[in-house]
Amino acid sequence: MTHSDDLVAAQQQLIALFRRDCPFDQKARDALQLGVSYLGVDNGHLTRIDTTINDWQAMVSTDDADGHTPPELELDLRETYCRRTIDAGQQLAVPDISAEWADDPARQTRELDCYLGTPIVLDGEPCGTVCFVAAEGRELFTDADRQFAELVTCLLERELERETVATALTNQTTLATVLNRVLRHNLRNEMSVIRGFTQLIAEETDTDHDDTIFEHIDDLLQLSEKARELERIVTTDADRASVDISALVERLVDDIADDYPAASISVVADGSITTAVLPSFERALAELIENAAKHAGSAPTITVTVETVPDAVEIEIVDDGPGLSDQEIDVLDTGTETPFTHGSGLGLWLAHWIVSSHEGWIDATATASGTVMTVSVPRKPAMGISPELPELTRARDTYRAAVEGARDGIIVVTDDGRIVEANPAAGELFGVDHTALLGRVITDLFSESVTVDEIWADADPNERATVTAVDDAGTERVIEYTAAAEIVAGHHLFVGRDVTERVEREAELSRKTQAMDTAPIGIILTDHTAEDNPIIYANDAFCSLTGYDESEILGQNCRFLQTDDTDPARVRRLREGIDAEETVSVTIRNRRQDGTRFWNHVTVAPVEAGGEELLVGFQEDVTDRIDRPLTPDGPSPPG
Repeated sequence: MTHSDDLVAAQQQLIALFRRDCPFDQKARDALQLGVSYLGVDNGHLTRIDTTINDWQAMVSTDDADGHTPPELELDLRETYCRRTIDAGQQLAVPDISAEWADDPARQTRELDCYLGTPIVLDGEPCGTVCFVAAEGRELFTDADRQFAELVTCLLERELERETVATALTNQTTLATVLNRVLRHNLRNEMSVIRGFTQLIAEETDTDHDDTIFEHIDDLLQLSEKARELERIVTTDADRASVDISALVERLVDDIADDYPAASISVVADGSITTAVLPSFERALAELIENAAKHAGSAPTITVTVETVPDAVEIEIVDDGPGLSDQEIDVLDTGTETPFTHGSGLGLWLAHWIVSSHEGWIDATATASGTVMTVSVPRKPAMGISPELPELTRARDTYRAAVEGARDGIIVVTDDGRIVEANPAAGELFGVDHTALLGRVITDLFSESVTVDEIWADADPNERATVTAVDDAGTERVIEYTAAAEIVAGHHLFVGRDVTERVEREAELSRKTQAMDTAPIGIILTDHTAEDNPIIYANDAFCSLTGYDESEILGQNCRFLQTDDTDPARVRRLREGIDAEETVSVTIRNRRQDGTRFWNHVTVAPVEAGGEELLVGFQEDVTDRIDRPLTPDGPSPPG
């Protein structure tokens, strides 16, 4: 097995390591251990560095607790080789420190004579290194060694970014949960105490404000209960069950009518309408119907209609009240809140989240005569969809399937051009296994001088460019590509395809057409495989013969030269010869761009050029050879 094969095998192992579902520390240690084995060194370390206080710490190490560099070891940065890597801002490979850094203080304190270090950069700032070390010097690190170390670092950087985001989200979620529970608990307890003392005061005094006070207190207590209900619904994992929606609405209306006797609530349903819903769906409908009964006026009229529509069940709640505010409609439409848009309570939030978890929607419309709320849920929910719709998972799976199966090579690179994603087609494009591309700088794959900045500066994904690439075997390929900058922060897209054969065919065709350019008779080439055989080449003599510019000719079929009195039989004979792929000649009546008519002797033959099936047409004005009048009524010349 060659060293190139070793590199591909090691890269594949590395990718497999990072695709596992396991803690970051385990991934990092296994990746470092693989690096130690591949590079033939003693140890590998993932370090955290704080240059402001010159602190160096081994976050993860392949060394054991009693070793030279155990995990969690802290050192003065100035006594480590990593300070040089951070200062340089790039990878440093020193196989024999005694020959290059003999006076370095780290050599005296650390007793290491071999170092390969790569900086870790997060949010644009260096924050650590991935370094491989050995007590004894060695031969030079190869390009493959350095490339592998770069890939290890790149993958660890991405994992650290994910860990940072995940930790922040976890902290926010934990904080929100704690605050929610504390506020709910304290709010409920404190308001219960306030209500008790208010009751005592009310019994000893006679004011007109007692009912108002109790109403506000009860509203706050109810808000606390809804917050608890919201948390329960969001965190509960339940299964769908088949429910008669018509019967469910009838029961809810009966219960709500008892609590709001002044409201007139009716149900319109066309028999039993059944679909699979979560247990929380009842709560969403109850919130919306109760909201109408509570806020639609002193004696509202409410109609709840249940009906089926294609692939869905719809529940429409109509009231004759003053209508929802724009803010509350926004809550139902988007489920989001901004400093300028917020709902007056948690009930509408509950309804929105519950219906959304059913892959459904709520449409709220306020009119001069009241409010119309429409709840729609699919009758056949997608298989395997959990109560909390996993949009990110589905997007990821769709992305992976599309990218992995794409015929074009798709590559994602960082700001410095280092490849972090490559699909199988990209590997074919550059003549290697696609995993072998990871960690390499994309411009190193090109045989011509082009920089990363030149590729992505003012990149337009709608415009194509070409570049010549050379693979490890020395084979050159012409790649046509599009580029898109900043598809996400710090990452850029390169999509390419191999057009070498097309370029060679075009070059061959160009060589063949050079002789035709100066021919004394008109010559055209048409695409024999395309519908209607469009003209793809016309020489100067043909343009002079017909009076048309080349731009007016290309893409046309030769029929555009025919006149009303062109003999259909001769045209048919020409068509039959073309279809039979035989050489055929006819003389037919044509018309120039200025309207003048002439006799055109046409010879058409099938040819192959650059692997493409074409038709070549030779066209010659033979009007002067035909001793016959050229009036429309005159006889046709012999074919």
